[in-house]
Amino acid sequence: MTPTKKLTALICLLAPLTFAHAAGATLTDTLLDVAMKKADPDNDGTLDLAEAKKLGISESIFTKANPDKDGTLDKKELAAAVTLMFEAANPDKDGTLDWNEAQKAGIKSKAVFDAANPDKDGTLDIAEYLAALTAQLK
Repeated sequence: MTPTKKLTALICLLAPLTFAHAAGATLTDTLLDVAMKKADPDNDGTLDLAEAKKLGISESIFTKANPDKDGTLDKKELAAAVTLMFEAANPDKDGTLDWNEAQKAGIKSKAVFDAANPDKDGTLDIAEYLAALTAQLK
């Protein structure tokens, strides 16, 4: 399967989850579980710094989202990290990221951005943003 087909397949799996939360989007357990599973190759249920960086989480965000200082992010801490990244990239505080904001928040390609934007409104809410970050993982 080509990388483009893999990306499309992943987005198709995640799209219904983001549609369900388009108004007042939140990071659901399901979205977090999908991201955690894909970003956690050792399947220990947490993300160490190296795994988190592959998802696009910087060391400073990792540290802020890890209040127990155990060196890993559990699902709740992953939600906090994604929220911190999203908020930092959303200076107008409108609850969405346009393409320019999304790039600053780690979305690497317009194709990923567009695929994670099933409502085609030109912006990503936080659920769509997490879907895009997850889709970028190899």
